[in-house]
Amino acid sequence: MRVFELSQERIPAVAQLMCSIKPEWWDYDGAFGQLSGTDETIRTVGWYLGEDEEHPKGWILCRELIGYRTIELECSGFDDNGIFKLEHKLGELIDTASQYAKKKGYLTFRNGISSIGFNIHGQKLENIPEAIQNLTCDRDDYKWMLDYGFKVIGIQPNVYEKGFHLILLAKEL
Repeated sequence: MRVFELSQERIPAVAQLMCSIKPEWWDYDGAFGQLSGTDETIRTVGWYLGEDEEHPKGWILCRELIGYRTIELECSGFDDNGIFKLEHKLGELIDTASQYAKKKGYLTFRNGISSIGFNIHGQKLENIPEAIQNLTCDRDDYKWMLDYGFKVIGIQPNVYEKGFHLILLAKEL
């Protein structure tokens, strides 16, 4: 066997393979769509807050992970008198995203927080389950997310650079 890069010309053959061997997951059009672009698997959607439409004060951008029935926070922020914030000021936007996701049949809202301020930041992670169990942090945005119903579901090590990890959070919708 040899390995070939998936090209536009070969997508029909691979789509046919997918729907032939796992028809309960893919029909031909679904397989073709998934292989040929992100419209079938990932979309972005966002909202913003402001006193009026022309003067945004905060935003949230999410990815819809269609196959996983999940919405995931891509980036967000709020201008609190010139200071960048990530917590409670965004509650209305997270509620809006949650309501949107529920209407689309999504089951989970995911988020990731950098390890800055966590006891694991800058550390080599030998045992991720143990690191999750002993995770501590005094960041307001982290505490707010936990109070808002998010739970730690994992740690992705060395995301941004060595020792700079990503704390994965999720909330059932």
